[in-house]
Amino acid sequence: MQGVNVFENGIGYLHKCLEMYMSGTGYLLLYLCCVIFIMIKGSRRDRELFIPQAVLLLVTVFNPVVPLLLDKIFDVAGEYYRLFWIAPAVILVPYAAAMLIDGTSGRSGKGIAAALALAAFVLGGNFVYAKGIDVAQNIYKMPDELIEISGIIHADSGSEYTKVFFEYEYNMEIRQYDPKILLCIDREEYLYAMNYSYTDEMLADQQKPTNRILALLVRNQSISPEDFTDALEQTGTQYVVLTIGHPQAAFVKKAGLSEAGRTDTHMIYRYDPAQPVRYELVDYSDAVHKFSYRRLK
Repeated sequence: MQGVNVFENGIGYLHKCLEMYMSGTGYLLLYLCCVIFIMIKGSRRDRELFIPQAVLLLVTVFNPVVPLLLDKIFDVAGEYYRLFWIAPAVILVPYAAAMLIDGTSGRSGKGIAAALALAAFVLGGNFVYAKGIDVAQNIYKMPDELIEISGIIHADSGSEYTKVFFEYEYNMEIRQYDPKILLCIDREEYLYAMNYSYTDEMLADQQKPTNRILALLVRNQSISPEDFTDALEQTGTQYVVLTIGHPQAAFVKKAGLSEAGRTDTHMIYRYDPAQPVRYELVDYSDAVHKFSYRRLK
């Protein structure tokens, strides 16, 4: 998971995941309370439906030891947190709250039960606007500077499609705005680089030139200027966009890249490949979409 490593956090990995994706541990405590409530007040059908799920979750997903064991087999740092999105906790908590309100007699009693349930929801999470309201800078809901960088690159390259290296945040956002800027690094490669260093064997792998780019620009590992430009050549990367003050900015210029432009906080460097780069995209113009109305019946 981005920014959270199971090896660095140990059993605290679970708490980090809960903080990032469930606004802390409050919702988990609510879930445990609702499990107990269902065991006491729920019908036989309720218990058959929710209790086995709860036991499975407590033994696996919400067990802080499990990430350490699973990481021996799977890439827990990259995928484990996704289990929180499909966990039935988000179903049981409001269901138990509805049961509590429905099972309370009298209008005033139901009002009190509803107020208590609402208070539990509010106190169990974080206020969505606790850090203020983010107002979109433009109709694309992208940083203005990212749009400016896109314009600089297209104006400088003169070609329709251009491959670019961005740092993580812009690497994730540019694909939502400009599909004609091709990414040098995909999401999984970047997440790996944020969590792990590259070995000499990985850097020497000619089938993975992106390893050298990430080792230098993300991990700040030492490679030669020749190895860096060779990686740009192999991947067809024509531009490198770095934050002003990036520790490898001087190295990039030493490697022969020239400044193509700058914004308030970013520098755009151009690499001139030895061989002209031509990108061939998949042509879907002749694709036929088969739709069956029978599926709607």
